[in-house]
Amino acid sequence: MNKTTNLLLPKELETFRSEIEETLLSAVIISPFKRSTSLTESKFAGEPYLPYYQTYPKDITGEPMRLLAQINFAEMPTLQDFPSQGILQFFISSNIFTNAAHYHEDIFQQFYKIRFYPTVNTDIAAPIHETTVNASNDWFPINQELALQFRSEQEPVSALDYRATHYLPNLKPHHDDVNLHEIYLQHFLGAGAKIGGYAYFLEEDIRHESQLLQRYDVLLLQIDSNDEFGIMWDDSGVGKFFINRERLLQEDFSDILFQWEHY
Repeated sequence: MNKTTNLLLPKELETFRSEIEETLLSAVIISPFKRSTSLTESKFAGEPYLPYYQTYPKDITGEPMRLLAQINFAEMPTLQDFPSQGILQFFISSNIFTNAAHYHEDIFQQFYKIRFYPTVNTDIAAPIHETTVNASNDWFPINQELALQFRSEQEPVSALDYRATHYLPNLKPHHDDVNLHEIYLQHFLGAGAKIGGYAYFLEEDIRHESQLLQRYDVLLLQIDSNDEFGIMWDDSGVGKFFINRERLLQEDFSDILFQWEHY
């Protein structure tokens, strides 16, 4: 894994710097801002790039989905194992919120859809008519179109990632009653919007006791609630998409784990 000497640590964790730096992963941090976008630009919400030969995605009930996010990799800093060009899209249906439990996960793409276009041709893109999609914001977690800015960062394992206890076994209450795990939890939750790196969990990593889910070992996209930009997953929740690294290297986005949590 990548190392750095610039990682900011609270003084209580300095003793464990080398162990913490061993967990570092590269991530691209996403900063949204309010601006309309072109069909091919990276965005949260708004209209997707859609070649004329492609049908608009619908969920298993036939309900049109809405664009949650569109990532144009050519606009993003290079991230190891990820494409360097092409457009990746994330669509979700209102039905993912119907009768949802405290958290919800799915691997079948029945109420969400991931699409990847390895090449982009604006000559074959067709704008979407507003009447095609239910435009109600009652359920949708993003209340307006947002353009995106990107920056590279390295981050240590998030506190509730299922691998944290294995990577950092010594982060326990100290002999002088300093709870090192609690200090780590306060500083490294993994929150925010990003691609790559480690995910943010409100309670526990759902992959913890599941060999099936542990195969989804790369954070493909995370969108966290953000009041400033009108992003809200129910009650201050977070939405995450994971992929297997080998599938990612093959640019195969047919097998994705989607999870969203809320308080």
